[in-house]
Amino acid sequence: MSYQVLARKYRPENFQEVLGQQHVTQTLLNAFSRERIAHAYLFAGPRGVGKTTTARILAKALNCLEDSKGNPCNKCGNCQEIASSRSMDVLEIDGASNRGIDEIRNLRELVKYSPINAKFKVFIIDEVHMLTQAAFNALLKTLEEPPSHVKFIFATTEANKVLPTILSRCQRHDFHRMSLEMIESGLKKVIEAENVQMEETVYHLIGTIADGSMRDALSIADQLIAFCGDSVALQATTEMLGIIPSDLFFGITDALQSKDRSVLLEQLAEVHSKGFALTDFIAGLNSHLLNLLIVSGDNGVELLDVTDDLKKRYGEAGNRWDGRDLIRHMDHVTKMESEIKQVQQPKIYLEAMMLKLAEMDSSVAISDLLKQLSGGNPTIVKVEKAPPQKVVPRAKTGVKNSPMPEDVDKKKEVPSETVTKNERNKPEAVSDPGPVVTLESLEQHWEEVVGKVSENGTSIGTFLSHGQPTEVAGSKVTIGFPERYRFQLDVLKKNARRVETSLEKVFGKKLKVNFFLQKGDASSAELDDSNHPVTQRVLELFSGEGTN
Repeated sequence: MSYQVLARKYRPENFQEVLGQQHVTQTLLNAFSRERIAHAYLFAGPRGVGKTTTARILAKALNCLEDSKGNPCNKCGNCQEIASSRSMDVLEIDGASNRGIDEIRNLRELVKYSPINAKFKVFIIDEVHMLTQAAFNALLKTLEEPPSHVKFIFATTEANKVLPTILSRCQRHDFHRMSLEMIESGLKKVIEAENVQMEETVYHLIGTIADGSMRDALSIADQLIAFCGDSVALQATTEMLGIIPSDLFFGITDALQSKDRSVLLEQLAEVHSKGFALTDFIAGLNSHLLNLLIVSGDNGVELLDVTDDLKKRYGEAGNRWDGRDLIRHMDHVTKMESEIKQVQQPKIYLEAMMLKLAEMDSSVAISDLLKQLSGGNPTIVKVEKAPPQKVVPRAKTGVKNSPMPEDVDKKKEVPSETVTKNERNKPEAVSDPGPVVTLESLEQHWEEVVGKVSENGTSIGTFLSHGQPTEVAGSKVTIGFPERYRFQLDVLKKNARRVETSLEKVFGKKLKVNFFLQKGDASSAELDDSNHPVTQRVLELFSGEGTN
């Protein structure tokens, strides 16, 4: 039984054969050509992307008897011994099982001795982040000033766990996850070399499952060949790997969209009957919803890493969904993914949560909803942020309203008597004659003015609705407010230009506004607010009744 798995049989033998890591291999080749070889290297990156393989190639390049400037011949005695892990001068150490200080002390003793047959004694420590802190500390001095005949090569999947003092003594190279296209291309070469027939969709499926790891892709391919023989089909692949078919996810989302509970339960029963893991189903459903969300954007179909047939199907299905509904569904499914591991009856929990998703109403934009509620005039009830006071005042119950907060900016605080009677009655020079605006006409169009102001700032319009025009003198409009609306009046003074612009739009004439606090019985003024148009509209929409 001399069979070698594909991952070992087709392991790269030189830097040019390493896929997807050209930024690393080219740097190393340049270092050889310029004779700038570091004494310690750290290869960091995800699993199965070529870290240990590159370390072995580097060890061969250092010790190749042909002196090939970074390109090992793979024929000399040193190259063959290193490739078969028989070299006495190249030691591979597993950092997970040799992580203590005693092992590092032994390594320090070995460093003292010159290589037997090779040019350099090379120490390759895999998963170096597993070393204890004491072991790291014991290695520091040797790592910083090793003998000229020693090279260190460290490999790790978690560089963040390596001590900074170690990192600072190494030349670090970060390996990347391999792209789906790169994995498919490399896998095709191996399958063709093995004289195996494999459907195109299987290549894509393997690459997706491998998640950027070429070693994982080759391991899956090895398993499929053992199961299917010399012809690997998609159906057999999905059955052997336990992959949930895309048809099932499309059926689930179609049932959710049509709110067909019976079809939804049938699809969930199929998940259970075929033995799919519920956690895998939820994760797959989340990915499926994400694909639907992606295709809803411009050129979204081209962003999907799926086959052309699936791209077309996602494009058709995505057009039937509202992106906001998909986001809400994804939020719930993500929550399910974390909670299902904690429940005692996951099947019942899954079915209940999926039925809950089916009962969710479609998303409605707030602007559309407010427009419907206001009967086509969204400015009546459109509120982005609740003002400090209540929009609908309380009836007279003998309970005083809470005092309004004072403006904390003392420099901008304006006394309530700032506008005297003489100032209010003082006419302004009218540069633009325009139409004549009277107090009566202003009162008749007051609601329209408030609506115009709300178009440029909902809160400003809401604040203005609490005031009442009291006087029009030429081009000067005076608006009074009850004393309890001091805060709103101060805000309006800072935004007087918005009000003046809205008045000009309504009356076609430039007008100046002046705000003041009305003195008098505040409680009586509060009762009058029950007839305010905003109050009346809210009571009408929500079937409320005023009280006297």
